[in-house]
Amino acid sequence: MDEEKEIENEEVIDEDELEDLLEEVKGEEPERESEETTEEEGEIEIELEPETQEEEEKAEIEEKELVGGEVKSEAIQPATAPTIQPQSGLVAPVCSIEDSIRIFKAFEEAKKRILSKNDIMWIGDDGRPTAEGEGTPYIKRSGWRKLARFFGLSWNIENVKKIKMENGGYMYQAKVKIWHPAGASVEAEGVATSEDKFFTKGGRREANEGNVLMKAITVAINRGISDILGSGEVSGEETE
Repeated sequence: MDEEKEIENEEVIDEDELEDLLEEVKGEEPERESEETTEEEGEIEIELEPETQEEEEKAEIEEKELVGGEVKSEAIQPATAPTIQPQSGLVAPVCSIEDSIRIFKAFEEAKKRILSKNDIMWIGDDGRPTAEGEGTPYIKRSGWRKLARFFGLSWNIENVKKIKMENGGYMYQAKVKIWHPAGASVEAEGVATSEDKFFTKGGRREANEGNVLMKAITVAINRGISDILGSGEVSGEETE
């Protein structure tokens, strides 16, 4: 029964609703597509041209040769057997150890030289932001976007759900796909709830729905970038 209730509370956000919410966050009026009507296309009849006398005679000759068992040798094309590569059963590396070390060093070097102090959030042991150099550093949204551009990554929002909670609040769940031009890709999910204290700080009584949606998407993208780069780091937005 609990599973059926949870499914009923899930609301899948389609692309139009998602664009409207994102436009509201930016403070712009959502655009509405004009209704267009299309007429059904009629069936197209294709009339084949009759064969010429020469083509008919050629077809008759070919038919007689097949019936009489006289098939020209040049008409037979030998079949090529597929080449089967031997397999060892082990997963082979896609590059040398030296190349792997160089690539991962490039990631660490990029964090040091490309990211600025504004791209890093420092969190203390109590879970609250602290001064620079104190606590644990976490890369924020801006930092992950810089690393994504540096490594040529792209992403797409695959799915967004709004789930109603029993206490009257709601939760947004976003699913994204991150990919690299070479073909590697990962999927990641991010969530954010209206009960998050981050959205009600400063005396606000309730969270802005657009901000809750944006945080869920941001967390998902951050996670995907960290995953595909082999980092596994937690982003700053997840600690807020």
